[in-house]
Amino acid sequence: MLLSCFCCENVFSQVQKVSVNVRNASLKEVFKTIEQQTTYRFSYRNATIDNKKDISISKLNATVNVVLDEALKNRNLYYSIISSKSIVISEKINNANKKTKHITGIVRDISGDAVIGANIMIKGTNIGAITDINGHFELEVPYEGVMVVSYMGYIEQELSLKSNNSFSITLEENTQALDEVIVIGYGTQKKVDLSSSIATLSSKDIGQLPNGLETGLQSSVPGVQITNGRIRIRGVGSINDTDPLYVVDGMIGGAVPDENNIESIQILKDAASCAIYGARGANGVILINTKRGQVGKVKVEYNGYAGLKELQHTIDLLNGRELAELVNEELYNADPTRNDYMKALSNPESIGEGYNMLNALKRTGFYQKHNLSLNGGSETAHFRINGVYSSDQPTFIKEDSKSLGLQFISDFKVGNFEFGETFTIKRLNRDWSNKNVLESLQWSPTVPFYDENNPTGFMGASNGTTCGNPLAQAHLNWNKTETTLINGNAWGVWNILPGLKYKFNMGVDFYTTMTQNYDGDYVIIYCTHSPDQYDLSSIKSNRVLYENTLSYEKDFGKHNISALIGVTSEQTKRLGVNAGVRALASESVLSLGTTRDYDSRTVGSSEFESAMYSLLGRINYSYDSKYMMTINFRRDGSSNFSKKNRYGNFPSFSAAWRVSQEKFMRNLDFITDLKIRGSWGILGNSNINAYQYQSTVSFDKICYYLNNVRVAGGFPTTPSNPDVKWESQYSTDLGLDLSMFNNHLSFTFDYFYKKTKDMLVEVPISFAAGFRDVFPVLNAGSIQNKGMELMITYRNRYKKLDYSISANLSSVKNKVVELGTKNEIFASNEISKTVVGKPIGMFWGYVTDGLYTSVDQLNEDKAFAPNAQLGDVRFKDLNNDGKLNADDQDFIGNPIPKLNFGLSSNLSYRTNVGVFDLSMIWQGTYGNDIYNNTRYYGEGMFGYTNCFASTKKRYRAEELSFTNPVSGITTIYPKNTDTDIPRAVFGDPNQNSRKSDRFVEDGKYLRLKSLVLSYSLPTNLIKKLNIEKMKFFIGGKNLLIFTGYSGFDPEVGDQNTENNLTRGIDASSTWGSTFPNIREYYMGLELVF
Repeated sequence: MLLSCFCCENVFSQVQKVSVNVRNASLKEVFKTIEQQTTYRFSYRNATIDNKKDISISKLNATVNVVLDEALKNRNLYYSIISSKSIVISEKINNANKKTKHITGIVRDISGDAVIGANIMIKGTNIGAITDINGHFELEVPYEGVMVVSYMGYIEQELSLKSNNSFSITLEENTQALDEVIVIGYGTQKKVDLSSSIATLSSKDIGQLPNGLETGLQSSVPGVQITNGRIRIRGVGSINDTDPLYVVDGMIGGAVPDENNIESIQILKDAASCAIYGARGANGVILINTKRGQVGKVKVEYNGYAGLKELQHTIDLLNGRELAELVNEELYNADPTRNDYMKALSNPESIGEGYNMLNALKRTGFYQKHNLSLNGGSETAHFRINGVYSSDQPTFIKEDSKSLGLQFISDFKVGNFEFGETFTIKRLNRDWSNKNVLESLQWSPTVPFYDENNPTGFMGASNGTTCGNPLAQAHLNWNKTETTLINGNAWGVWNILPGLKYKFNMGVDFYTTMTQNYDGDYVIIYCTHSPDQYDLSSIKSNRVLYENTLSYEKDFGKHNISALIGVTSEQTKRLGVNAGVRALASESVLSLGTTRDYDSRTVGSSEFESAMYSLLGRINYSYDSKYMMTINFRRDGSSNFSKKNRYGNFPSFSAAWRVSQEKFMRNLDFITDLKIRGSWGILGNSNINAYQYQSTVSFDKICYYLNNVRVAGGFPTTPSNPDVKWESQYSTDLGLDLSMFNNHLSFTFDYFYKKTKDMLVEVPISFAAGFRDVFPVLNAGSIQNKGMELMITYRNRYKKLDYSISANLSSVKNKVVELGTKNEIFASNEISKTVVGKPIGMFWGYVTDGLYTSVDQLNEDKAFAPNAQLGDVRFKDLNNDGKLNADDQDFIGNPIPKLNFGLSSNLSYRTNVGVFDLSMIWQGTYGNDIYNNTRYYGEGMFGYTNCFASTKKRYRAEELSFTNPVSGITTIYPKNTDTDIPRAVFGDPNQNSRKSDRFVEDGKYLRLKSLVLSYSLPTNLIKKLNIEKMKFFIGGKNLLIFTGYSGFDPEVGDQNTENNLTRGIDASSTWGSTFPNIREYYMGLELVF
């Protein structure tokens, strides 16, 4: 029998909600309150209802089920929602005195497919079962009572047992996404009532992914861009640090947990959502909520994976024979009459393939992570303990890291008091060696790596090259870092009155790190370090946070108002010490006192202290969940500023209109929800160096001689500016949220405009002031960002297949508005230039016009290109003054993408033998440029170092038959004029490799960021083994990429972690922040029992 009537009634029951705020009330008073707000009427003729006034409930817009569960929890009563108008209260059944009967049933979805693993419970008892692979169940139950049928993602049903022994139950999908409650700054709010721009991620968006947090943020949240770990939200808002603020379980600057221990993530993007964090909110806020203990028996959860990784893309290099041919051609083109060719390179054919230094440094990396959790407890006390171990061996030799972490989470409730804590203890060890990976690309393949005659066993550079031996560097020095972190917070809540609560939160952040560096005593050509050197440094940091907040919430008919006020204080102390010596007695005894050169000893220390004090407040108002308004205010005081500018005020305002709630929208049934919202506010940026308003003095390695006696001394390091004040960001956001067809299809659109004022800029002063390279910092700059964000999601079910697809798109336009008296800022060897009216960090260099391909072109440019020959790069004389100099440079590229986009899809197919899941994430950019500095080395062709294989297509005006005067060997070089690779010439007389648009490439790409396939065993099978869940998964990251970029990877990181002046420059220095993405393959297991 299909109980469609019950399906309809229960669908209706799910949406009837009430707001109850009573203290010391009787049960009948609670019933009356519910009847006044709903269509329900209570019947309790067969039950005894006492008159005790012992019920205190404060629930806002909660379902009737939630309120009744709370009201009846200490009574021998249970309720049954019989229809949309009737609720029956009955006394719980004593199974010892009541007869039972046998029932059977089957549970299906609306497509008629069996629902496997649905929970069947008899209300008011512990009698229950779970449906098998056919959706079937059997139970011994009382003759009378209520059966509750539930399954994740479906609407719960309650069915009477009185008149039926056989049940055919159809569950309907729960599409009430509007009831979702999300975490906001210092509180929670229903998603439907939000008037600000907040994006959300759930645990399923980031689970089973190595570094799943970054992957989820980059590909699933519009407006978030991540390159090599640097996160930016809605563009670059300052030339200074623009990293977002992390808040973990209410702890500002909390330790980011393992992805498998994260419950949900909220990304606050506009002023209305971030203003409650004031001076720290200008770059966006990422709220992370950890998984907490669940009520019930203790569960053991394991999630682990292991994988291999490799470079996603490598650049082909010349082999030994090809490099010898190239060098000989370079020398000939520089001077056809010369005869002093290098003997080792005079017979290219005899050299063969040679040696590949990059391959010698590479390896297949291996990594693993294991997460073990315990959780459980009662309604008044529950806990969760997480243990995480991980190790990583990257794709280059002599690099290893291991970490071990423990996280303790607990929650308690005693009367009107609630307590909880989240604490993390982590230990990280990393071993690595210094090595210049870029030099491995330049290493001559004609030179072996090893030399048995050298005590180190390594060969120095030769055959004309002057670079160091990266393999020797990797083995002859080492570094070790040991870091210990203790981070977390404890909180307490006092529910003073219904709706009124006080919360105290205390957070601590302690960490110590010790680093040892040793560089051996060795003599290798172009790679010498003598004597050996040992350095030791340590940093200890303590940060303590105190927060006190008072909140109140009240309903007045259709009006809802909530308010929050608070005061916070924070203090940070940091101490650093360092020491070093040279010429140690033995590498096996690394002691600072064993040096043979006492004058080489160095010692130094640094100390830092800062404090912040804040007042905060918020008012939320809602009328009938139709019109919403929020006002935020925060006043921050920071020790980073002088007394007259110490405090900053950061207000915000937002409002929203749920158009779908209006009467004129009722006939548009396909629209589930439609909301228009807007916000405005002021945010601050406190991510600046300390002591900007004070002059600082260094005593490190400074001494003077007075009367031939050496005494310690100091020198000024930075000039002061007592007028320095906060960077302020003025932000405006207009947004639209639309969901259709019972939330199967949803759209989110935002337009934003934000302008940073009083940006801190170094302004040059005369050297006579005593500061040569460091200038005072003034509030003289301004930057604006404006753009749009779009998110589209579709989710549905077809028979046994659940599927969802989500696409996001964002665009931002950046412009520098002011730089004070500093008209321009150069960075990264003047490749990057920032000026007023242009985006930050534009590429700056010479403009080219292809290659010289005719004598007429050479004659035309003879005045400013006297050394040019056919095949050289043709540079433009932009100002037409007959000279080629710095005045002929121009903007040649923009590293900021015009578009960032992501696409994710999830498929879940339920079968009798288990559940199969497939998830896929794509991500990419469009409209950005990359300055490929690797080509400066790889396509230089002006010396003896190795080059890219692309140089085999170099220009030749005519065929060249070259006989080497040393070996007498003849090499034929064919004519090649159909190319953009210039000719090879020793010394580069035309400066073909000077910075120019020749090295600027299109940076757009589309990448398959992740692909995961998982299989979950059927519930009925693993239940026999007392296992609740068993899932196997395999996956990969960075498996595919579509790009025209010729370098290692188009996701080029920033060169400077302290500012945003250099972006999109590939390999401007030794690989570090520009390390390319890695392709990964992994497999894992998730287990719950």
